[in-house]
Amino acid sequence: MSSVPRRKFLLGFVSLVAFVFAGGWSTPSDAACQSRRSSGSVAVGTEWETPFYKIESGKPGPTVMIVGGMHGNEPAGAYAAEQIRHWTICRGTLVVLPCANRPGRAANIRYLPDRPMEERDLNRNFPTPTTDSTRGVLAGEIWKLTREVHPDWVLDLHEGYEFHVSHKPVKGKKKSVGSSVIYKRNGEIQPLVDRLLNTVNLTITNKDRRFVPLGRGPIIGSWVRGCLHHLKIPGMILETTFKDQPLSRRTQQHRLMVNEVLDSLAMIDESQVDTLLDPRSDAISVGIFDGPGASSGGVNRFIGLIGREADMTSSVIGPSEIRPEAIRQFDVLLFPGGSGSRQGNSLGEPGRAAVRSFLAGGKGCVGVCAGAFLCSAHYTWSLKVVDTSVFTGSREIEGVGSKQMWYRGKPAQVQLELTGDGKTFFEGLPQKTMVRYHNGPIVSPRNDPLLPDYTVLAYFRSEVGLYPPQKGTMVNTPAIVTARFGRGRVVSISPHPEATTGLTSMIGTSIRWATGTKARVPAEIPKSR
Repeated sequence: MSSVPRRKFLLGFVSLVAFVFAGGWSTPSDAACQSRRSSGSVAVGTEWETPFYKIESGKPGPTVMIVGGMHGNEPAGAYAAEQIRHWTICRGTLVVLPCANRPGRAANIRYLPDRPMEERDLNRNFPTPTTDSTRGVLAGEIWKLTREVHPDWVLDLHEGYEFHVSHKPVKGKKKSVGSSVIYKRNGEIQPLVDRLLNTVNLTITNKDRRFVPLGRGPIIGSWVRGCLHHLKIPGMILETTFKDQPLSRRTQQHRLMVNEVLDSLAMIDESQVDTLLDPRSDAISVGIFDGPGASSGGVNRFIGLIGREADMTSSVIGPSEIRPEAIRQFDVLLFPGGSGSRQGNSLGEPGRAAVRSFLAGGKGCVGVCAGAFLCSAHYTWSLKVVDTSVFTGSREIEGVGSKQMWYRGKPAQVQLELTGDGKTFFEGLPQKTMVRYHNGPIVSPRNDPLLPDYTVLAYFRSEVGLYPPQKGTMVNTPAIVTARFGRGRVVSISPHPEATTGLTSMIGTSIRWATGTKARVPAEIPKSR
């Protein structure tokens, strides 16, 4: 794609944006590449105000503009763009508008809230082949930014509801464009499209879920179509699919394709796909596992809780990102509820070993419910980072048959009591309280000579169960424990404080302690059983 013209970034965001520098030239951590980072906002002072970010290499090269979140119920595009804005480029300029439709994203709806029918779809409000005007404040402001930037390439990150390859729409419905690259077919762009498809499809084993080219051009009224027709700027719409796929996989697909575009334009010297967070930030960085076995509801709850902590930032990660070179950007890994066995098996031994090395080197881990099963030393698929055994196994129940003992029924409220150590750890919380419980592990010491003793922060003082062999096995057992692993720290939580009113602060406190040097609670807690 060497024939792409290389324009300099145009200055002059006077009437459009409030331009604020945010950090100047990058630190030496960017190696040979140095990027100047600044930020501004479109639609300043309105309900549509949303930030954008500019990364300048200081060296001649193309300008690429990326937009995510045009449709509020397509989170992967916004999430991926937010990750991409932390990338380092070596030539040219990168402009990223992570979440164009912030009100729609907040409401998790496709459209702009409270707008008339003809204006509610933001991605139909841009200039068409028959008009050069926009509809609504937000589209107008984004279009002004685009004209000021006048990029050499534009990329719009979306996601569909079905896989285009396998989708069979009912009569009268359109076929979903999920998992596709939408572009205007011509001889110049086709090799790049092929390159994107080859790269992303190498990560997909199910042929029904592979990405396909849709060279018919973006829909009329879309931002990319407006750029193609009126500004003569080449561009593409990159579509993932949210059906049956975790957020981490969809965002990774976006990053893979964007990385290929920047590499083809010689804007990066090395892959940026694994860069998920700002390496310059002092915030506690948390990697939330959302791969197989992780409850999507739980993942979203943790994203929200951590997002409200002023000193923390997070990103979802899947099994393919549990590698030493990828997880080193995090201070803490968080494994949520769901299925511990599925999480552990999806990591495989290489992934589990990577987590152990991560901890041994001084990082942290928090496991909640299924994540507490995963942290135990009980199973072949466990991380084996806390010296706990689990009450489990099958029992023959008269008149019922063989039943697994870990399963205690539907969610319930049980009584939790903090120990003396727990009162110090969770300062300000009541010593006795009720907490949501849903089949978390019932633990006891495993007495593995290679693992240090754990510290009990809270006990269960009541129990739930379905079968006689479970009676009495939960009361007075550890509900929350901490442990050291090498130079690292682990918090294992059997119940669900993140889903219990009045106890959600337990998660932030646990994360801070797990960071060690960034702890806001006592650095050491006496060991007790």
